[in-house]
Amino acid sequence: MKKIMSIINNAVRRAPRASLLLTLAAVVIHLSFSLRIQLLYDRSALVHHELWRLLTCHWVHLSWDHLLWSTMTFLGLGSLCELMDKQKYCATVAASALLIPAALSWGMPDLVVYGGLSGIDCALYALLMVLLIKREIRSGSRLWVACFALLLAGLIAKITYETITGLTIFVSNNHSGMVPVPLAHLVGGAVGTGIGLLKDTAIAGKSNQQGPGLPGGNQQTAQPHPVLEVIISPKRLTGRTGYQDKW
Repeated sequence: MKKIMSIINNAVRRAPRASLLLTLAAVVIHLSFSLRIQLLYDRSALVHHELWRLLTCHWVHLSWDHLLWSTMTFLGLGSLCELMDKQKYCATVAASALLIPAALSWGMPDLVVYGGLSGIDCALYALLMVLLIKREIRSGSRLWVACFALLLAGLIAKITYETITGLTIFVSNNHSGMVPVPLAHLVGGAVGTGIGLLKDTAIAGKSNQQGPGLPGGNQQTAQPHPVLEVIISPKRLTGRTGYQDKW
């Protein structure tokens, strides 16, 4: 029984709780039409100093399709970033949540309504790619550096496509009247890239931590997260390092 409780406690401790809570918040908000109206980015309401909308608009979605794509992307990317570097994850979410509506207010004065997590999703995607690139540079894996760099460049291609065509790639906007806002995605991508390039905080990679319940403050080596063990170092999938059994 103690072993089972230890496994449960360890899983809870490692769970990306912030990403889960923020995703849940978007779902709860979507269930209330009146709440969505009060939290949506609405330029006419901002004129009346309803400034909370600048922050809350990211968690408001205009359709179930919009909600599904945005929240699932946020949960996936956010969970990985949170597990790899929680400080940079929090900084990216906070900075992009503030800078995106500020950029829209200044750069797109004709934009009346805006909502959704896609801008923050782009920020987290860029952050994740930069973190992976930096880790593979340290490990000397040029192939994976090139691979992740190509994936990062894909974000630029996506934003370019949206700018030229006025169409979204994942969310259907044929009948909803929704249009992409490439500026939000561009600002998000820039924020994630910039924060990812900052000096590492080493939160996810501390080599020594105090072991729980160890007398005299003895130290034990921290065990890496099993999913990140493969994501961070794809070479382990090749069998060259002998870590492929950690799954």
